[in-house]
Amino acid sequence: VITQDFVHGADYAALSEAASTFRDLLGDGARVERGEGERRKEEKVSDFRQAMRWLIAQAEHATARQRYKGLGEMNPEQLWETTMDPAVRRLLRVQIDDAIEADRVFTMLMGDEVEPRRLFIEGNALRAANIDV
Repeated sequence: VITQDFVHGADYAALSEAASTFRDLLGDGARVERGEGERRKEEKVSDFRQAMRWLIAQAEHATARQRYKGLGEMNPEQLWETTMDPAVRRLLRVQIDDAIEADRVFTMLMGDEVEPRRLFIEGNALRAANIDV
């Protein structure tokens, strides 16, 4: 849903400016390429949108996606590469300012009672961003 607030906001202005910039970014005879040597590929494109579509399609073709509900579903090599290897993992300190509120929210979301969780999800669904479904 696009609201009046969005259309008059800073995000819309930034998107509009970017669209104007990208619209005329590529001229006649433009091409986009990826890879090197034997793996190099290129495509003739007429505009930025076509270039991005081609690059995204190439990236999707060249990668595999796997989804896990938890770390226990990974094999040991995947677990090491993505989570356990000290060279690539990031550890962040978590500071809980209100332990009682944190416990209440955790119990609501992870507890056995479905109704409070459902109400929370319904009440906050439109605020959610970056959901991986």
